[in-house]
Amino acid sequence: MHKRVISMEPMKYANNSNFKLAPYYAWVDAGGKKAASYYSLKSLRFLLPLFEKITHRSSQKAVLCFAEPPSLDIDSFPWWGCYEIIPVLWDCWPKYWHSTEQWFRSHDVKSAIFTSSQTADEFRRRFPNMNILTITEGIDTITFHAEKPLSKRNIDILQYGRVAKLWGSVNFGDDIHSICSKDEKTLLHTRKDLVNSLADSKIVLSIPRCDMQPELAGNIETLTQRYWECMLSGTIILGRAPKELTDLIGYDPTVHLQQECIIEQVRSIVRHIEDYQELVDRNRTVALEKADWSLRIKAIMEWLREIGYEV
Repeated sequence: MHKRVISMEPMKYANNSNFKLAPYYAWVDAGGKKAASYYSLKSLRFLLPLFEKITHRSSQKAVLCFAEPPSLDIDSFPWWGCYEIIPVLWDCWPKYWHSTEQWFRSHDVKSAIFTSSQTADEFRRRFPNMNILTITEGIDTITFHAEKPLSKRNIDILQYGRVAKLWGSVNFGDDIHSICSKDEKTLLHTRKDLVNSLADSKIVLSIPRCDMQPELAGNIETLTQRYWECMLSGTIILGRAPKELTDLIGYDPTVHLQQECIIEQVRSIVRHIEDYQELVDRNRTVALEKADWSLRIKAIMEWLREIGYEV
């Protein structure tokens, strides 16, 4: 009998910004079955080792779990004690490889999905008999809008996330309207704030994590949702594109950052902003075609069927 795959709803946060909810909802929308969640019991996680000893695993079901390596136990609780777990992992950076490998071995993981192709290759080396799929990270495309052309936007450059820590103190001049998420006065506190700010921004800085935080990412270069956010919002991506993105869409959607003259480059782009409208329009069209989680969930379902599961 083939195991029936069900999916576990990720934990929800107060501002509804949990990026793991989008693929889960795409799974349900595609007709995938779902499992109940018991996050209200997470305070009892100290009982997890005992729970695993007294439970037995069903041979009839497997649970698809959208997770990050540090929270695998909680993200899959309590079903790892009852069913086979099929993890779908984000941000599985080299610092987490050893602990993730141990978790896979202790929970007898037979199939896994990674959003990083390089990380997937590493785990194929560590687990030659495991079923492993790579999918690029996706996004809920409906969330983002781009009504204004670049020339009508009010924010010249928006810096958020990890780039804000590196370039947030750069003074572009009084005539350049710069917003940085590390400044509490910007009110970029919710997902809605970010979505609306992106739609009103001309330029966003975006650099792969391996360039900015090699102590965490090592040489792992992967497509993250920031690129989709920018493309869907019709902003100019100033930085560098990961190879996973250029391979997927067939071109480079970014304007390459010249770090040694970032101020002059930003000011030049703003002065000639209409020259970039064709690029951002193309980026948005392509993102609408290729970014949505529904496409990746379809690929996951097809893969699961091919390797013997029932969906």
